[in-house]
Amino acid sequence: MDAVIVGGGTVGLCTAVFLARQGVSVRVLERRAAVSDHPRAFGLNPRSAEIARWAGIEFEVDDRKPGVATGPSLTKLTEVSGHIQLPEIGPAASRGCPQHHIDRAALELVRSLGGRVDFGAEVVAVGDGYVTTASGETVEADYVIAADGARSRVRELLGIGTTGPGVLGGHMLNVLFRAAGLPVPEYSMTVLRNEESTGILMKVDDGDRWIFHVPGGDPAMPVEEFQRRIRAATGVSDLDVDVISLLPWASTARVAEKFRQGNVFLIGDAAHVVPPTGGFGLNTGVADGHNLAWKLAVGGDALLDTYEQERKPVAQFVMEQSLIRGEHRELHWDLSPARAAERAAVGMANATVVIAGYRYDSAAVIDPEPLPSMEDLTLDGSPGSRIPHLWVSPGTSTLDLVDGFTLITGANAAGWLSAASALDLPAHPVTGWASAAGIDESGAVLVRPDGFVGWRTKGEGTAADLQAAHTQILCR
Repeated sequence: MDAVIVGGGTVGLCTAVFLARQGVSVRVLERRAAVSDHPRAFGLNPRSAEIARWAGIEFEVDDRKPGVATGPSLTKLTEVSGHIQLPEIGPAASRGCPQHHIDRAALELVRSLGGRVDFGAEVVAVGDGYVTTASGETVEADYVIAADGARSRVRELLGIGTTGPGVLGGHMLNVLFRAAGLPVPEYSMTVLRNEESTGILMKVDDGDRWIFHVPGGDPAMPVEEFQRRIRAATGVSDLDVDVISLLPWASTARVAEKFRQGNVFLIGDAAHVVPPTGGFGLNTGVADGHNLAWKLAVGGDALLDTYEQERKPVAQFVMEQSLIRGEHRELHWDLSPARAAERAAVGMANATVVIAGYRYDSAAVIDPEPLPSMEDLTLDGSPGSRIPHLWVSPGTSTLDLVDGFTLITGANAAGWLSAASALDLPAHPVTGWASAAGIDESGAVLVRPDGFVGWRTKGEGTAADLQAAHTQILCR
């Protein structure tokens, strides 16, 4: 079985790794000449970080504090958020890193796994099982995955529309520049405002590269004007500014009407574009690819239908939450329980719920249970939720036990261990799992390859019960 991915950005390359890890032959076609050196995002949230950990995508992490400060210059800053620290919700914490470093790590890994990545390959036609490039090459595959961004050519060629507010307000210009000796702010994001210049400053790496987001910036402006604005905003009047590249962007909110058409699937920004507040866009795309990859590897038309059934509601939820956060930024930055009532009043979920608390309701989940709270992250073993994280030994989480379909049981579940062995399914008894997953010590949880609960049984059962559950989750 093989797949062709259109788009070699972060989501496309990571999805290629996920597929290659599961034995799928994969080829990536990217219209650009190389991995972009101009970052648009700056890290992975805990859910994406644990997925990258599972996949073996390793990259350097910066040590800047997640948070926001503002002021008229770099020497006169006031913290807005304080140091944002999420609770431990899995085996990996948020990982701050400019996007192109993640891309390079994923590119190297997918090639080492036997995947093929072609740059300078623009797709101009798509069908149910093939794409054609501008050079005239037709690439056939069992499945086509569109990871070609917000202005997806594949989505356009398929005639798939979008819903949502669309472009919100004015545009921004992402200016990548080099400046030696610029004072490094304490927090990862700095909003600079004064009478001469306004923008958002972010450090790219440990070298001397920076990003400055200019509201309403015109790419046609002289370089000298960008240099002037950066000096005025930072308060360093003699700063030597070398402008490297410009990327215009606009805050946008829309979701594709369909995530699947035949054997073509949309992931990442091709499927959904969300406003930047919260940093949910890239992370939602990574989760798309992780959800789709195991289903493609297993196969089956009905199972593949569950990709849209599961990921489209999540995309809609994330878009709505990003819109709310854009209107109430102070509530987004303050994660304290003291602001819970205010968040509830405007329909804002706690950030941890958006990151990892969403639930799937599809044919690939047996007796799914709805999201119980928008404020409290509830990972309690409910079908449709990501499994609870417990450290089973130093450095090993319950999520690390997941190897394809996996049964995790209470401490007194010999019957389930025997049943799993008979069906050649990995199985692990875990101390503390019963209370964490809402089962008896004789009970078990059947975990899907993406770490989500497919089925939960509180007590004893038979191999036939386990076989039936496994078959039902596979939609067979």
